[in-house]
Amino acid sequence: MDEYVIAHPGQPIVNITAYTARQKVSGYIGDQISHLMGGGEPALVLVDDRLTWRVPIILTNPSQGIVGTVGSLDVNARTGSLIVPSNLKKQVEARAKEIIAAS
Repeated sequence: MDEYVIAHPGQPIVNITAYTARQKVSGYIGDQISHLMGGGEPALVLVDDRLTWRVPIILTNPSQGIVGTVGSLDVNARTGSLIVPSNLKKQVEARAKEIIAAS
């Protein structure tokens, strides 16, 4: 079994709560992509030896509520910085169109 150092002595494991990560993603997605999308329930994952909150991006509809998940966005659990892929907007918009067409 591989071993990983999660935190060194005196270093916090996470500085950012799941709630804060979700808020950051919801704000970013609402500002940059669509006000009908927001952050879902985060999961704490290890990515490239870095603790990361992985927050699903949820598509909603005023008359239907939650329609589906259109992607995810990572938040560094120590610094709170968003890890935004350059193609995020295209991927999320394409997935949203697929979900809407199927419903």
